[in-house]
Amino acid sequence: MTHLRRRDAGISMVLVVVLILLTLILGVAATILWADFKEKERLAVILRKLPDQYVQQESILRQEMKAMNQPLGIPMEGDGGINLPLTAQVALMKAQRAEYWSGAKLNQYPLVPNVDPNAPRKDLTADQIKAFDSARDESEFMSTLQELVGPAAARSFHHWIRMKQLEIDLDVAKMQAANRVAIAPEYPKRPTEMRDQLIKAIQGVATERTAEDAQYNTRKTKFTEDRAKAEMEIQVEIEKYAVDEIKINNEIRELKRQLEELKVKEVITHNITFVHGKILNPDIPNKTAFIDIGARERVVPGLKFLVGRRGVQGKFDYKGKVEVKKAWMTYCEVSIIEVYTPKERPIVEGDLLVNPLFSKDGPVVVAFVGEERPVRLRYSVDEATRRIQEIGSEVRKVGLDVDYVIFTEGTSSKPRESYEDFKKSVFLEIPIAEAAEIFRFLGD
Repeated sequence: MTHLRRRDAGISMVLVVVLILLTLILGVAATILWADFKEKERLAVILRKLPDQYVQQESILRQEMKAMNQPLGIPMEGDGGINLPLTAQVALMKAQRAEYWSGAKLNQYPLVPNVDPNAPRKDLTADQIKAFDSARDESEFMSTLQELVGPAAARSFHHWIRMKQLEIDLDVAKMQAANRVAIAPEYPKRPTEMRDQLIKAIQGVATERTAEDAQYNTRKTKFTEDRAKAEMEIQVEIEKYAVDEIKINNEIRELKRQLEELKVKEVITHNITFVHGKILNPDIPNKTAFIDIGARERVVPGLKFLVGRRGVQGKFDYKGKVEVKKAWMTYCEVSIIEVYTPKERPIVEGDLLVNPLFSKDGPVVVAFVGEERPVRLRYSVDEATRRIQEIGSEVRKVGLDVDYVIFTEGTSSKPRESYEDFKKSVFLEIPIAEAAEIFRFLGD
C-alpha cells in the first residue's frame, strides 16, 4: 500500500511539472505574439503617413528644380514642368562655349589683361583660333556651365581692371590740370627777371671758380702727402702679408703632417672587459634570478645585461640575457629573458654581468659615427640615443670626454675612413666599437 501511494505521488509531481512547463511556454508564446502585433501595428501607422510625405517631398523637389533652372532661361517641359528639353540644353551649352571659350573671344577678352594698356597684345592668329576651336569641340574640357564660370569671371575681371585703369588715368589727368593751374602764377612774368637770375647764377659760379683756383695748390699738396702716406701703408701691408703667408704655409705643412700621422695611426678597437656583477640564486624554471648590485650602483629597472663567463684570451662567452625588474639598494631581481643553449650552458650562480653602456661609477659617455639611419641595424641613431639615455648614460659629439665611439655603418660610396668624426676619433685615440655588437645590450 505504501509503495502504491509513493508511485501515485510521483506521477502527480510529474504532471504538475509538465503543466508548469506548458504554462511557461504558452506565456512566452503569447508575449512574442503580442510584441509582433504591436510592431506590425507601429509599421502600419508609419506606412499610412508615407504617401503624404512623398507628395510633400515631390512638391518641394519640383519647386527646387524650377528655381535652379531659372538662371538658364530655358522653359521646362513634361509632367509638372520639371523636364529640361535636351535640344535646348545642347544649344545653350554650344552658345555659352562659343561665347566664353573660343579663340576669337579670348583675343577680345583675354583671361589676363596687359599690365601696360599701351603695349601691343599677343593675339591668336587665324590658324591658332581654328585649331583652338577644333580642339575644344573634340574634348570635354569646359563642357559644363560650372567650368565656364572661370572664363566668365575672368572677362568680368578684365573689364573691372580696365575700368580701374581708366579711373586712375582720369584722376592723374585731373591732378595734372590742377597742378598746372596752381603753379601758373609762379612762372616768371617777364623775360628780364629770368635774365637777371641767370646773370646772378653766373656771377656766383665765377666767384666759386676763383676760390677753387686759389685753393688748388693747397689741395694738390695735401693730395700728394696723402698719396705718399697711402703708398707707405701699402708697403707695410705687403710686408705683413708676406709674414702672414709664411705663417699660414707653416700651419698648412703642420696640418698635412698631422694628417699623415692620422693615416698611419691604428684604429683602437673597443673591447668589452669590465664586469659589473654576478648572478645569484637563478631559478631557471621560473626564469628569475638575483644580482649582487642594486640602486646604490645606479641600477634601474629595464636595464639589460648579457650573462656569461670569460673564455679564451679573456673574451666573454655569453650564455643569455637578463633584464632588471625590481631594484633594491644592494641587489636586484632580474628576469631571464633569453638563454642561448639551455641544456649545454645554462645560467648558474656566479655567472658574470656585462653591459658596456652601463657603469657603476657614473654615466658612460658615447658618440655615434656613421649613417643616422643604418639599413642593416636594428635601431636608428635617434632610437639608440633614447634607449641609452633611459639607462642613465649619455650621448655626445666626438671629443676628449667620450669613453668610446659607436660606428653604425657606411655606404658603398662612403667608407668609414671618409667620415670626419671617424678621423677625429682615430686622431684622438678614442676606442671604436661596432654598433651591431653594442646594440645587443639595448634589448628588443
